[in-house]
Amino acid sequence: MFYMLLAGALIGGMWYSTRLLPSLTKGVQTMRKGCGPKSPESFDTFLPRYQSDRMFANARTTDPLEKVLNGAEGPATTMVPRTEYRSQELLGDIVKRHGSAVRRDGGNAEVEAGPVTYRFRLQGGCWELWQAES
Repeated sequence: MFYMLLAGALIGGMWYSTRLLPSLTKGVQTMRKGCGPKSPESFDTFLPRYQSDRMFANARTTDPLEKVLNGAEGPATTMVPRTEYRSQELLGDIVKRHGSAVRRDGGNAEVEAGPVTYRFRLQGGCWELWQAES
């Protein structure tokens, strides 16, 4: 009986590592093509795609995302897991409603859209959203 359970666990583990795991990480892997330390990505080409492509935006948002809320008692920081933000409204839709202002400084960029400031950074030649502050 023990050997049957062990064999089942091994077969299940092999299925997980060869079938399920690559499919779960596929989105992140394919979204990193075309940028890297040797060929850094241009923010001007990154931002329009980030604003309109949900899969790309989710792959290029850190997990967890740092969220800063400025209140009367001062700023409060929380970490938001991908499961909570992956179906949020696209940045492009927010920009259409509120307009935006973009500021860049080397490997950092800020997009101010309505009451929220979105902060991006260049990591390993690829841009990613790492913080949202309101």
